[in-house]
Amino acid sequence: MNGLRDQDRLDEAFNFVVWKARILSILDRYRIKDFTLKIIAIPIDPAENEKYEEAMAKAKCIILDGVKDHVVSHIAEKDTANEMWEALKQLYQHTSVQRKMLLEYQLRSYQMQKREQIDVFLGQLKEI
Repeated sequence: MNGLRDQDRLDEAFNFVVWKARILSILDRYRIKDFTLKIIAIPIDPAENEKYEEAMAKAKCIILDGVKDHVVSHIAEKDTANEMWEALKQLYQHTSVQRKMLLEYQLRSYQMQKREQIDVFLGQLKEI
């Protein structure tokens, strides 16, 4: 339904920014992006309510189709596309401070691994 390739579906935080741009573009194409970004009041008029329900169902379906299976459990029980969107943002959209901390941690871990490999190599040289 959404035209995303499997490798473009939301998997983890590393592809959230690109996924978000793609999904918003798809939702915009169908003119239902606001159902995701805003809280839309349920119309009282039956005809308007039917259009609302159809658009909401389509937005939810696009979001569900755009995520990998292990992500579905985080959003499947949400009532609106906006609730789904906010849940995904909470899970995967890092602030710049959080992102910086994560990158620093990854760099330290990488440096520690390299140090351990160098120590092992030096130990092997001493044995020669």
